[in-house]
Amino acid sequence: MLEGVGRQECLSYANIIASYVAGIVGRCSCAILSGGIDTTFIVLTHPRRSQLRVVTVDLGGDDVEYASLVASKLGIKSHTILRPTEEELLEAIDWVLGNLKTIDPIEVSADAVHYLTLKWALESGCDCLLSGDGGDEVFLGYTFLEGKSFEEIMAWHRSMLVGAWLPTVHVGALVGVRVLAPLYSQPVRDIAKSIPLNCMLVKGVGGKILLRLYIESQGLREVAWRRKTPVNTGSGSLEALKRIASRVQLEEEALENVSRIMGFNPPTPLHRFLAYRMVELGVEPPGVVEGGCPLCGRALHGSSCRFCGSYVTPQGYILHYSGD
Repeated sequence: MLEGVGRQECLSYANIIASYVAGIVGRCSCAILSGGIDTTFIVLTHPRRSQLRVVTVDLGGDDVEYASLVASKLGIKSHTILRPTEEELLEAIDWVLGNLKTIDPIEVSADAVHYLTLKWALESGCDCLLSGDGGDEVFLGYTFLEGKSFEEIMAWHRSMLVGAWLPTVHVGALVGVRVLAPLYSQPVRDIAKSIPLNCMLVKGVGGKILLRLYIESQGLREVAWRRKTPVNTGSGSLEALKRIASRVQLEEEALENVSRIMGFNPPTPLHRFLAYRMVELGVEPPGVVEGGCPLCGRALHGSSCRFCGSYVTPQGYILHYSGD
């Protein structure tokens, strides 16, 4: 499976990473546990993991199944499963629209989960919260990388090691909760520069290979080889957003008003619902900039637009979430 690089070599890198992470995670008594690779690795390395308070958001996805398995096998006694009502989820969505000013359905549905988690941490008196932010960037966890050339992967990796977007850390700062992202700490990023590619990414298998091998070595094979599942899929928040939006029928006049205020026609039903919701809340969208997103006109960050979620390919094609 690991062409050219053996398990033991990859595990040796994982053990080095684990030792650095263990020195960071001990500062926190609370952690996000999605049951994915990043949060499971973090919980595994905690020196007092049985005493941790962990939290999982369940909106109908399969994260809760894996998270419950991890908590049970590791003897974690305090595992909170948040099952927000539709009203609570909509409140979280409105918070995202007002504070992060995005109508990207992927971003909104993910950040709503982050908000719900951080609100729990704040209300629970957590000194800080451990997050898996940065794991995908440091250890090549995104599935789209499997179709890239070696040169493209390495270029992307170098850029991510310098500056990655850490959504839970950002939302935490706005909510008032200190979030630690140990997988994106400087020592871990420094080590990642020298890790062989096949210890991180194997096409057809996935990314974060060394973390997966470590998790497997700790008796959690079911979690170790789980395919990459984004937070909005694993939690079920994207499907929950679709259900909410499907029950809102917008009149032609309302749609015209939304398009006028936004300065473009939102491309999908979810974009239109979120744009409408932003208008109803009285939230002013970000301004249009010169040389901005070809779809909505807002500022591009690299090749991505954080407002509408579009991605501009090197060939000039515009890609965005379609709702399929």
